[in-house]
Amino acid sequence: MREPVILKAENPEDLLAAKGIFRAFSEWLPIDLGFQDFEGEMARFPEGFVHVLLARLDGEPVGAVALKPHGRDVCEMKRLFVLPAAHGTGLGRKLCERLLADAKALGYHTMLLDSLGRLEAAVALYRKLGFVDTEPYNFNPEADVVYMRRGLADL
Repeated sequence: MREPVILKAENPEDLLAAKGIFRAFSEWLPIDLGFQDFEGEMARFPEGFVHVLLARLDGEPVGAVALKPHGRDVCEMKRLFVLPAAHGTGLGRKLCERLLADAKALGYHTMLLDSLGRLEAAVALYRKLGFVDTEPYNFNPEADVVYMRRGLADL
């Protein structure tokens, strides 16, 4: 197995692959994303996102993450997912690190995210990357939703 390749999804093939990863994410999650209008988001994809990263391993798409604007200097990490076949490879961390660096380069000062407490590995990763708990910034009906933020100045 070679090192994963992380690239900005710009061409139709890469965007379709990222969309497929996001659909796999919605099926893997233990909740229904209807409250976020996930189907509408996928119908308009990549509209609404300013940056989409795709990870390939041995040429196959295995992970993706997107960046959504929240004002002039605040952005949100959305839909981070690595397919189960690539779990344990460190790819989730690499996608996060690249998205953080890209967000800073795009002029953002703060990154937000939300997750679920029951997704313990994801929440632990975000904490290791410097995210801290913050106030809710969107609607999520789940009892264990975790809202986090991280400044980008120290990257």
